[in-house]
Amino acid sequence: MTPKPTWVDGRVDALLAALHDLGMSASRAAATELIHERVQWVSSQTGISPTAARRYLTDDALADLARTMVISVADETPGADVTESARTAAVPLPILGRCIAGLAEAIQIRLRELDDLDHLRTTVAQLAQALSAIGQVTSDHTPDQTGRAAAVVMMPPGLVNRAGRYLEAAAILVHEGVLPEDFSTAHAGQLAATFMQDAASLRYYADEQAGE
Repeated sequence: MTPKPTWVDGRVDALLAALHDLGMSASRAAATELIHERVQWVSSQTGISPTAARRYLTDDALADLARTMVISVADETPGADVTESARTAAVPLPILGRCIAGLAEAIQIRLRELDDLDHLRTTVAQLAQALSAIGQVTSDHTPDQTGRAAAVVMMPPGLVNRAGRYLEAAAILVHEGVLPEDFSTAHAGQLAATFMQDAASLRYYADEQAGE
């Protein structure tokens, strides 16, 4: 017999649905943890019990929470077709190459997560879409006036920031012990640091244009 869904299960479903409608995703485990944190926060702020605080986590409240989460990554232009967005971030080719390699490594890391297959499919699809978008934008880039390949590729800042967040997420997973198959744990720290360094480089070039 299938267990009856709990109150938390229902709130998690509502939050994940709200995020999906806004073009974002989260693992069920992360959403569950967030629901528990919100219950505790409401309880502490209002001076009521956690059980009583649950009634404040309505569908509307969770939709507002989802919108707040989306705003936190507004620099990624969530929901937009990034391949059609203005290409104003000048990313050097070596940085772009490391980004592509990093996203490919991130896919291998994600494939080691087996606790939430639906989220696994979603995150791998997002990584693949980012790789595809970067490839499409790069293939559109025209040579300079001498006919040589340009030293930089003009990219949509939202796509660059999105790729940076994916690399940061991969670094967190590595710190938590999720590694590519047959990867030596002795080099885990170096791998995580590389992900973070590459993410920082991407954000630098995405934000450089915004600061002009």
